[in-house]
Amino acid sequence: MAEKRKKTVYRRHDRNPIPLLEPERRKHTFKEFILGFGHTAAKDESLRCILCRKAPCTPSCPVESEMEKWIEKIQQDDIWGAYKILREKNPFSSVCGRVCPQDRLCESTCVLTFKDNGQAVSIGGLERFVGDSVRMSGIEWVDEKEPPTGKKVAIVGAGPAGLAAAYFLARKGHSVTIFEALPFTGGVMRYGIPMARLDRHALDFEIELIKKLGVEINTGVTIGRDIPIQTLMKNFDAIFLAVGSGRGKKMGIPGEDLKGVYTAIGFLMKLNVGHVHPLLAPEEDVELPKNKKVCVIGGGFTAVDCMISSIRLGNETHLVYRRTRDTSSAKDEEWDHLAEEGAIFHWLTQPIEVIGNEKGEVVGLKCIKMELVPDEKGGRPRPKPVEGSEHIIECDVVIMAVGQGYNDVAYKNIPGLKIDKWNNLSTVDKRFRTNVEGIFAGGDVVNGGDTVVMAIRHGRDAAEAIHEYLMTGKWEYEGEG
Repeated sequence: MAEKRKKTVYRRHDRNPIPLLEPERRKHTFKEFILGFGHTAAKDESLRCILCRKAPCTPSCPVESEMEKWIEKIQQDDIWGAYKILREKNPFSSVCGRVCPQDRLCESTCVLTFKDNGQAVSIGGLERFVGDSVRMSGIEWVDEKEPPTGKKVAIVGAGPAGLAAAYFLARKGHSVTIFEALPFTGGVMRYGIPMARLDRHALDFEIELIKKLGVEINTGVTIGRDIPIQTLMKNFDAIFLAVGSGRGKKMGIPGEDLKGVYTAIGFLMKLNVGHVHPLLAPEEDVELPKNKKVCVIGGGFTAVDCMISSIRLGNETHLVYRRTRDTSSAKDEEWDHLAEEGAIFHWLTQPIEVIGNEKGEVVGLKCIKMELVPDEKGGRPRPKPVEGSEHIIECDVVIMAVGQGYNDVAYKNIPGLKIDKWNNLSTVDKRFRTNVEGIFAGGDVVNGGDTVVMAIRHGRDAAEAIHEYLMTGKWEYEGEG
């Protein structure tokens, strides 16, 4: 008699929690507070994955990291095999495992969630586990690369897009040189994300692996100021512009020039690297607030990073956001973490003026309450002021996490280059080509500011297009007009 086939057990509801430092401990330290999976928990979590033949999580990931393949390697106790698969798509898996919004990307389409309100496989936690395991093994990792092509590529910017492009181009055998205006590598991964959320050992490890491929990185060099862009056009076969969009922005409300009003970029940069670079926040002399009342304006990841940092500096920290928690762009669990640490939330609240004293110092933030009303075009509900609801929140410091601006120093003098009315390079085509032959662009300078993983995807896809151009010499810009 034929043996009956065993029924597949779907472990929909027993997701392994990732250990955290307790709130009273973590809010007093800048050490990473999400501790990550140990080997036993990671193995057990991997076994929840049913290894779909056409896994919906893979196309839901901007870099399409083939979760069903590398998670199977964890099930087989082959961590190095898992890391090799991850690095075919993404050189920053340890970083993405920590900072990606997996709940809105890969994990949102996990089949375990499709029935009985199941819980997705902890894809982010497993990705971080793989990268950390390789780094902490002490065994040297070496990426494979193809023979030298003799072609040279200049990359402007050592953030996630630039570093990713360098990684994939170097593996194709091209000679790659990166020029970075700031005195450090990593871009927003280093100056914008607090150490409490991203262990610098993980970031430095994966940057070092890129350098091991032969990539040369020159920091403290501003293209367009220290070196004319025309020099790069003369000395390199292709150029990739990955300068980001990290310039600090304020809201344009009265009182925002008072002492104690900072952009998020200025605040985070001073905290994370010790100083503020004039290219990103030229107006700011940031004095880190300690034991004060701080208002952070915004509802995205940058606002969360400012809140995490402010609390650890010992401040009474308020979030002021004109929409609701449910309509914010940050992760739900991040608001939970902040609430556990004592953050004070002012949802549906719009700042309209920063109040100062006779010394020009901040003493309060004048706000008005908002309500969400349906959008006439059927889009996202829009906030509308509630008449007569003006009030003042007492504070000593205001941090504006309301987006970033562009810095066009590197490319503003390229003859004939198309830029849009915001001075960014959204004019590139689907292959990340600008309208000037040999010059490509990607990352935040193209998309207006997005996630780290999307910048990595831009860098990877641009590297493929640059490689094709270097090998064939074909150039067919397909942008508008």
